[in-house]
Amino acid sequence: MPTYSFDCHDCGSFKITCAMADVADQPACPSCAAPARRVFGSPHLSTFSAGQHRLASAADASAEHPVVTTSIPAAAGPPRAPRRDPRLPALPRM
Repeated sequence: MPTYSFDCHDCGSFKITCAMADVADQPACPSCAAPARRVFGSPHLSTFSAGQHRLASAADASAEHPVVTTSIPAAAGPPRAPRRDPRLPALPRM
C-alpha cells in the first residue's frame, strides 16, 4: 500500500498509508484537524539490488561505446544426445 506525505501549516509533516482510491486531496491533520497539503517527493530508488545497478550501468556504458563483434563465437561444444527415459517404450500407445 502506498504511503503519502502531507504537510500541515501548523504542525509540520505527517504520512498516511492508504489505498490509491482512498487518498484525499486535503486530509485533516491528525494533531490539529486542519487541512493539509500533499507533498510530492522522489521515488525510493534505493530498493534496487546491486545486480540491478550493475545491469543499468552496463546498459548505459554499451549505449555510449557498443562492443563490436568481428568473428562468429565458437560453439559451446558438440551437441548432446537427448536423454531418453528407459520407461518410455513401456507406456501404452494410442
